[in-house]
Amino acid sequence: MICNGCLHASRLQIAEQSLDKICPKCPFCRTPYPKDDTDADRMMKKRIAANDPFTNREFAMRCLGETNFSDAFKYATKAAKGGDMQAHLVLGHLYREGKGVGADVKKGIHHLEEAAIGGHPKARCYLGLFEQERGNHKRAVKHFIIAANQGLDFAVEQLREGYKQGHVSKDDFAAALRAHKTAVDATKSPQREAAKRNLDVSNVLPVMLDSTGHYSFSRQKTL
Repeated sequence: MICNGCLHASRLQIAEQSLDKICPKCPFCRTPYPKDDTDADRMMKKRIAANDPFTNREFAMRCLGETNFSDAFKYATKAAKGGDMQAHLVLGHLYREGKGVGADVKKGIHHLEEAAIGGHPKARCYLGLFEQERGNHKRAVKHFIIAANQGLDFAVEQLREGYKQGHVSKDDFAAALRAHKTAVDATKSPQREAAKRNLDVSNVLPVMLDSTGHYSFSRQKTL
């Protein structure tokens, strides 16, 4: 996993290399960057042929953007088998919606659980929202606390609402706020702050919340 700060720093390095007329290389694997879209597609196909989990997931995300759900499911499945937690989150969404595969809430939950166990805070939060909608507030709160401990702001907001409604104790809410702050502070760096200002990462995952912040396993939900 590469954080946004490292990604932003690498892009600055690439820009500097380009100005110096040096063939820019990936700062992580030292492979020269593609010269054009054709070269990029060739490199991606090579990595897909090697069954690289990251590339499979990225290609699945491209297919999602093109509404090619059958291929999105195919490559997300390959990526998930390779251990990519974000791919599990994508599969949870596809199973939930019945896009590219038959709708199956149980399998959707399974993939969300796999992603959550693998440390994906958004997957953990989605599980909390699912339990919340079913009225299982104690289970929902446990999920939200874990996600808040991982630094997810949305989980804190859910805990705040739960506290107002009497589902979260004062001590648990205070502890979650402290843990959230610790997690957020631990990830701060000049590079990551610069990345926040310059990188658009809002489209990394398909939106799984509606305009009111609710999470539904309804098949009518769209990307």
